Amino acid sequence: MRNQSDIYSKLPLLHHSLRYAGYFLIFISLGAVYLYHWGGRPAFFEVPVFAILTSYAETRWFVFAQTNALDEIAVISALLGLLFILFAKEKNEIPEMQMMRFRSLFLSSYITTILMIIAYITVYGWPVFILISFSFIIFLLVSNIIFKMYITKYKKI
Repeated sequence: MRNQSDIYSKLPLLHHSLRYAGYFLIFISLGAVYLYHWGGRPAFFEVPVFAILTSYAETRWFVFAQTNALDEIAVISALLGLLFILFAKEKNEIPEMQMMRFRSLFLSSYITTILMIIAYITVYGWPVFILISFSFIIFLLVSNIIFKMYITKYKKI
């Protein structure tokens, strides 16, 4: 039977320096959100994209459509940034941090599920789809927060 540290050492964690790239991507995401909502959606971001499905004035399949890419930049940057931060090794990674990472993922699953249930029973119509579309971002954000809380608590011991 393998020992626990051998199992944990085989987790596919990212290099610790990618954490900084994650923070940079979060910064890019916040900038894209600002431009999208309050910056007038600069025309520079109007680009043709290949869409499997687009449904604005009409529903079209497998077409090239013109879109403002700021919202896509914001979501993709946020997802990658949070993923890099959560799954990058700590500079001084110890086996206990792997268990903290597992616990944060489980707890985040529970919390995100509860938040999605609350969204479904309190928000109706199309806004619920906006909330659901952010569920994975919420999951990663909550996982990051819980993991950092575990690390802080561990360092105080």
